[in-house]
Amino acid sequence: MIEMPARVARIQDGQTWVISEAPSSCGACAGKGCGSSVFNRIWHPEYQEYVVENGLGAEPGQAVVIGLEDGALLSASASAYIIPLVAVLTGALLGQWISGEPTAALGGLLGLVLSAIWLKKRPPRASAPSILRLGNPRCSRAID
Repeated sequence: MIEMPARVARIQDGQTWVISEAPSSCGACAGKGCGSSVFNRIWHPEYQEYVVENGLGAEPGQAVVIGLEDGALLSASASAYIIPLVAVLTGALLGQWISGEPTAALGGLLGLVLSAIWLKKRPPRASAPSILRLGNPRCSRAID
């Protein structure tokens, strides 16, 4: 189980929205070595809210620990990277086999577009993040 501290931001239309309170870099470099904290500040300057399952009845402002089943992150990553890669290569190979380089480029582009459409329209996976427990003394950031 992957766990992360968070704070309940709001409950709207039966959905619970949380803000992650995990550090933006690992403990090894504390944001000084690999640059993950720099990229986090560039790409996500605002707080990012995420929908989670709230089986514990957490209220807005409460510190919580959210969790995601083992394998869910790997499955999502594989879908996001491997499926488009295979589709691009398959489309390019088919295009090359049919009539040459220009068709290979079009086939690769068509494979990428089709994989994006398929990933967008496929049904969501059963594994969704959920609130595991209430309270976490490490969460102290206030929500605006």
